[in-house]
Amino acid sequence: MILVLSGTSDGRKIIELLSDKGYPVIASTATEYGGMLVESDKNPVEIISRRLECSDMEKLIREKKIKYIVDATHPYADKVSKNAMAVSKSTGIQYLRFERKGHVYDGVRYFPDYNSATLYLKETVGNILLTTGSNNLQVFTSSLDISRLYARVLPTNSVVKKCEELGLLPKQIIAIQGPFTKELNKAIYRNYNVKHMVTKDSGDPGGTKEKVIGAIETGVNVVLIQRPNIEYTNLCNSIEEVIKIVNKSYKE
Repeated sequence: MILVLSGTSDGRKIIELLSDKGYPVIASTATEYGGMLVESDKNPVEIISRRLECSDMEKLIREKKIKYIVDATHPYADKVSKNAMAVSKSTGIQYLRFERKGHVYDGVRYFPDYNSATLYLKETVGNILLTTGSNNLQVFTSSLDISRLYARVLPTNSVVKKCEELGLLPKQIIAIQGPFTKELNKAIYRNYNVKHMVTKDSGDPGGTKEKVIGAIETGVNVVLIQRPNIEYTNLCNSIEEVIKIVNKSYKE
């Protein structure tokens, strides 16, 4: 049995390809919505839709006789990756990390974390578009003039509710699912008179390039939160390589 830690379109593709090849797969997603996206794919697999701590993973490995972990979580989901590597070491099963390649952009301001980005934004003026998801919104809403903030987030009840609880008004919540074209990004920047756009380097499938280039072409200042600095074991950057490695090393 292979445990695929998913949460991205790449993860869903890996699940599909492994299933196509006849491998028994369990998919793990952090949210029910992520699980629904896996369910929509053509190959039915067992899905676990909740956040897994180390003890949860170890229990799952024992109960399901898992022999292999493929970590295809989001580049910024560092906690689950660290947990998976620790569990791989403690249980002796193989771990393989897939991560999308990132990019270096000219004309972009890079920050190592949310707090440093917020300190910088405090010294600026103008509307700020947050495109980093809902998990860290409170860092911005608790430190910045909330009237400056616009949050582009997933259109789910729980996420919209969180935005409202943090003090964002309906006009400040852009609830829509990406990724978006460059032109749609530019239209949003203009419509909300955005002066600063905060993003993460989620890779091409996450629409980062379209966000960044659209911002630069529109004269919007780009604030980019860098990826967590993690030393992965068995890292690869292509889906094809993941399948090739599993084919060579997976043993029942």
